Amino acid sequence: GFLYRYLQLRSGGEAVAEMMGGVRIVPDATDPHQRRALNVVEEMAIASGVPVPPVYELKDESINAFAAGHTVDQAAIGLTRGCMALPRDELQGVVAHEFSHIFNGDMRLNVRLIAVINGVMVLGIAGLLLARYVGWGLLLGGGGRRSSNDKGGGLAIALALIILGWLVAAIGFMGTLVARIIQAAVSRQREFLADASAVQYTRNPDGIAGALSRIAQRPRETKISGEASQFNHMFFSQAVPALFATHPPLPQRIDRITGGRHVELSEEGVAATSETDSQARHPAHGMAAAAVAIGQVQQALASAGDVHAIPMEWTRQVINSIPQHLRDAAHSPQSVRALIAAMIINDSPDDQQIASLQKKALSAYLPAPEVQGIKSLQQDLRALHPSARIPLLDMSSAAVLALSSSQAQALQSLINDLVAADQKVSRFEWVVAMIIDAMLSRSGDAGHAARRSLQSMASSVAIILEVVGYAGGMDGQSVGQAMTQACQFLKIPMPSGGPTGVSLKQLNRAVGELRQLKFSERGRLLQAVVSIVDHDGQTTVEEAEVVRAVAEVLAVPMPPVVPDEAGHAA
Repeated sequence: GFLYRYLQLRSGGEAVAEMMGGVRIVPDATDPHQRRALNVVEEMAIASGVPVPPVYELKDESINAFAAGHTVDQAAIGLTRGCMALPRDELQGVVAHEFSHIFNGDMRLNVRLIAVINGVMVLGIAGLLLARYVGWGLLLGGGGRRSSNDKGGGLAIALALIILGWLVAAIGFMGTLVARIIQAAVSRQREFLADASAVQYTRNPDGIAGALSRIAQRPRETKISGEASQFNHMFFSQAVPALFATHPPLPQRIDRITGGRHVELSEEGVAATSETDSQARHPAHGMAAAAVAIGQVQQALASAGDVHAIPMEWTRQVINSIPQHLRDAAHSPQSVRALIAAMIINDSPDDQQIASLQKKALSAYLPAPEVQGIKSLQQDLRALHPSARIPLLDMSSAAVLALSSSQAQALQSLINDLVAADQKVSRFEWVVAMIIDAMLSRSGDAGHAARRSLQSMASSVAIILEVVGYAGGMDGQSVGQAMTQACQFLKIPMPSGGPTGVSLKQLNRAVGELRQLKFSERGRLLQAVVSIVDHDGQTTVEEAEVVRAVAEVLAVPMPPVVPDEAGHAA
């Protein structure tokens, strides 16, 4: 029973969401509640440096939410209709609470608890079936057919099965009871932590406190799937009544957040404040607000996943600085491939042969309407601030995952052909290639083996370090020195002969192998990457993009590095 449920949930948070009746919100949704929910989740994901998770709507008017999945790159967020109708600040508080569960590794623990509970429940159910159907069936079915020579043998077997069945059932139900107690105890402590983290992320205690106050004022009516009893501990608040409460009392949670202060509830709704109005209140002036400096990235990586200083205000400014035309393209499966192509190709190449090869690749892999839209996308991209390129690429995650398998394969082939057209791989080209490849690899089985050590894939690690070094604009000697220090830190051998150059094929193979790296060692590798980027003591926006790309491949949450006024990483 444990293995059945665990294997059933191997595909990540999406499996949990679908088991509870969740319906995935399409990336180009126009419903105001859904659009705002997607924007809030997207904003929080970009600010914290995690892949934008798919969002599922639960057709329930109660206020609730959950985060599910095995790893940060295969998480999913579920929101009830009542939750999506909250004022924006309160919705953001709830979403920040769920992201805390993603950062702190609660999702993997929650999934295992679900599997354990299912296992002991199956044991109890099996005992009941054995006693009530098998044992009683033998006892009653054979009662009139026993011969005088039977001497009660059949009766003894039936009674033995009944007793055995009830014994197994008792063990199973006792196990279920203990599992429920553990589920409740673990969940209550993690809820306090997630509440505190949500305040830290949003800098607004009234947001999450307001959402909890609304829940306390509403009658407890829910239409969430019956499966919710096993998933009770994963919700923002208690989803269904239970003998052992999986969440602390609402007044206690509110008091811890506000310090006993009364919370005034806003009557703001989606109709009163649209996303456009909200964006207008946060203009993009300078895009250099409170930031995570490159020197502080080391500290953030030391506790990867504990994102304690995510730059929400700066992220909001960056998103608002992106033209609506580009944002619409990033959210639409019908135009996202054209947007990615527009980000890669040179809109005015000097070599006509390169232009011809790029045009040929576009015609081979994209429909004519998408090819025709590339020119207008390029016009907006030319005016885009460099620090907004990776956030724009992150925004395309949901649309990329919505592509069919054939469309996704065509997108990867298109990227490879566009990159190969000029016979060289620029820094931004391989950043795009790595991030898109990481996006597409998230679909499917979440139970992929991530058990290899850095030493067992030393050659692939060296390839990544070398590419990062050259992406930073260093010469061969400097790259060699930086790699030597990084290899010593990682305790892997430096490749003989030093840096020798890396092809796109070698890079793709290395990136694929890195996904098998133990999660406990991914933070160390990212630290080594940061040390190479910062080898000369100065980090540009372009170099910060390299670090972010590697972090995304490794599924290590890392906040964006905010540029200063001069265009360097702060």
